[in-house]
Amino acid sequence: MTEQKKAMLESILRLSRKFFEAMKHPNNFGTDKLLYSSEIHTLEMIGKHPGITVTELADRQGISKSALPKLIHKLIEKDLVYRYQETGNKKNILLELTDKGRLAVQHHFKFHETFDSGILKKINSLTPEEYLFLSDILQDLEQYIDHMEQQE
Repeated sequence: MTEQKKAMLESILRLSRKFFEAMKHPNNFGTDKLLYSSEIHTLEMIGKHPGITVTELADRQGISKSALPKLIHKLIEKDLVYRYQETGNKKNILLELTDKGRLAVQHHFKFHETFDSGILKKINSLTPEEYLFLSDILQDLEQYIDHMEQQE
């Protein structure tokens, strides 16, 4: 492997580690509670789909249904989500955001506007050919990682 290719690989790995580290730290999204990445993204999904069931939430987030009860319980304790039973179907538990949960999601959107704008500025500076090339590489890398995870 050439030094340039090795440096590029190291840069990709460093970027992914930095991103992973940043996602581990909780943030305050306009509420008095610190929220982890998994919590704010779950709130975002519930906000987009009021009345969503736990099964639908798990499917939309690509996680197992067994991973959600503890997370949902934390969100309820933080007064960000409430759950209720569907009329006529006591089996279905539905989820909706509280006012505080909606506030957190609004602040999360503002956070992404700021965070994403720097990245989008760089992406927008690419020529169409450069954009397609980069997009293909990123998709190939994602598929490779998905494949490697399936091998474990």
